[in-house]
Amino acid sequence: MEKSDRTYVAIDLKSFYASVECNERGLDPLNTNLVVADQSRTSKTICLAVSPALKSFGIPGRPRLFEVEQAVKKINRKRTIDAGYRMKGKSYYLSQLNKDPSLLLDYIVATPRMSLYMNYSQEIVETYMKYVSSYFPIYLFPYYYLQNVYFHLLKI
Repeated sequence: MEKSDRTYVAIDLKSFYASVECNERGLDPLNTNLVVADQSRTSKTICLAVSPALKSFGIPGRPRLFEVEQAVKKINRKRTIDAGYRMKGKSYYLSQLNKDPSLLLDYIVATPRMSLYMNYSQEIVETYMKYVSSYFPIYLFPYYYLQNVYFHLLKI
């Protein structure tokens, strides 16, 4: 097969766990500030995911929970000063925060639910296999924790 005859498809599930948690709540992950972390542990716990909306404030994808807390405090200090110390409330919606500088940045902490993420991943792979694999010979290259779902579906 010549190089020009090949077709490649890449699916990047942006902040997958955070996107699942937003979807389960009827929220848009591109507009909702959310982290997936187990708050019952210490604030040193690692966040498994950060929504794209919260990442837009400079918060990285896998911080510790205390780092999110510190970053949000810093962001809110700046917002408070910029708004002349007249804050009206808070919001975890990016669109509201962008429109109204007198709102403090807030975020949702979602407790991890690994079996839920496995189910979503399996549905995605099954859909992919149903519509894409019938047209192209494919290989799936999993690169995160849910690889056993792929291996099971591909009977590897």
